[in-house]
Amino acid sequence: MSNDDKGIVKGLKADHPLVTVYMPTHNRLTLLRRAVQSVLEQSYQHFELIIVNDGSSDETESYLEQLAATDSRVRCFHQSPAQGACVARNVAIKEARGTFITGLDDDDEFLPNRLEMFLDAWDPHYAFLCHGFRWQYGKRFNVVDATAMTVTLPLLLDYNYATNQVFTLTSRLRDVDGFDPTFKACQDYDTWVRLVLRFGSAARLNGASYILHQGHEGPRITVKSIDGLTQFYTKHSDLMSCRNKKNQHFLRLMAQKETLSFTCFMAISTDGRFIKKLRYFLSSHFIFLADVRKRYLKEGKFNGWK
Repeated sequence: MSNDDKGIVKGLKADHPLVTVYMPTHNRLTLLRRAVQSVLEQSYQHFELIIVNDGSSDETESYLEQLAATDSRVRCFHQSPAQGACVARNVAIKEARGTFITGLDDDDEFLPNRLEMFLDAWDPHYAFLCHGFRWQYGKRFNVVDATAMTVTLPLLLDYNYATNQVFTLTSRLRDVDGFDPTFKACQDYDTWVRLVLRFGSAARLNGASYILHQGHEGPRITVKSIDGLTQFYTKHSDLMSCRNKKNQHFLRLMAQKETLSFTCFMAISTDGRFIKKLRYFLSSHFIFLADVRKRYLKEGKFNGWK
């Protein structure tokens, strides 16, 4: 731990350090408004929100300019033509003034205590902190990855236990050169691995403070998850154990929505995340029941049920 890091810990609560929240956006103005509001309503108010407009063709630019003109905590940048979310995030990381930094996607939300919770728990011995999320399907949600754990490199190479956003020192995110814009998906996963490689294990806190929306009808950033997972495997396979490689195979199989054979299930069932693998094995063989479950989560009821 550096002397600078020790100083940050010692005076953290008294000094009220500035936290940067970065947010890329592209043609999702209605959803963007909701995401912005969730940051503005944080219980910890010493933050800056940097929004990078990635070539939007709707009214995003005028909305952001008006927002920045009326709220000094908001800074906005515009890039045209669109260059992708990773480039947009890296612009924000470069421009960040905060001691700490975290991110939010423009179609998601923070719960009100997220920044305060991270600051209360900050420990510079960890590369970063992360927290669980509510996977919002529509009417109903599941809480995902919400149990406390130490996220070591071997575990992280099994699965992205760090979720899609983390909280760390801005200097650390710069040290690993931010997000890799060549990735088609899994850019966050790749970045968290590089942070752990550089600064050691991370800590996942108990609970959830991020809402990941899956039920909206607005435009989405295209995610080619299988391509991203393949890129991730190619980039980091030299670090992986046999167990890691089997779990990465399972992630790619899920991304391709392939049927999980009984033989394959048995081969990977002892390598962690047994319940997830069992659930996928059953859903890939009983597609009708999986579809019923998805409709229930989105609509809040079974067809014909109140």
